[in-house]
Amino acid sequence: MRGILRKLDKRERLTDKEYEELLKYIDTLLSSSAESYDLFYTRYSSVLWRDYSVYIPHFKYDIDDLINHLIYHPELFDTMAGTPDMLELFPVEMHPYIAYTLKQENHYLLKQLSRSLAEPASNPQQLPSARSGSVVIKYEDANPYKEIGLKSHFKRLSKYQFITRLQSYRYLKGSKASQDRIDVLEADKLGGIYTNKEKSIYYYIFLNEKDIIKAENACYVLNIALYGRSN
Repeated sequence: MRGILRKLDKRERLTDKEYEELLKYIDTLLSSSAESYDLFYTRYSSVLWRDYSVYIPHFKYDIDDLINHLIYHPELFDTMAGTPDMLELFPVEMHPYIAYTLKQENHYLLKQLSRSLAEPASNPQQLPSARSGSVVIKYEDANPYKEIGLKSHFKRLSKYQFITRLQSYRYLKGSKASQDRIDVLEADKLGGIYTNKEKSIYYYIFLNEKDIIKAENACYVLNIALYGRSN
């Protein structure tokens, strides 16, 4: 792994095998050593994003876990403002991320989430119900490492419990998309665009219910969470 890290430091391109080894190493580090992972994140997260369009979270449970929790517990939007110790409102596994956020951003992020998500999240019945098991992920050639950054993107999306399946299906030929986004395709299916340094990749997001209003609200939540805009 030291050789791979040296290549990152020198901004040398990783081979496909090295890229795969790096992602597996990141997953292991995130699960086994919070202190070591924090050091890795500080040193390499911006490098991975800049050079490979690979997103890695700062904490094992992060912004997407928080949003997913809030949309299924909408009463928290009103409770947060009047609670002195906000940590007591959330599961213990989210405490490191929330404590860091409150310290670094002085509640700004949570207030912004409240404003952005309040409408579709004000009633959990207006979003697809949460799945009971794990999300199913389908990659081209059954290879999660074929397209750089896509595995990390799908891992982030899989934290949203109204998603049951993610599937990449084609590329944009000739040029890359002007911006990544998610759109409603059917009452139980959304379509997304993910762009790495080389190409734009189209993918499907399958939802846990077939309801066009809930699909529109799920699309709204994902665009706010991932891109900071509603469409």
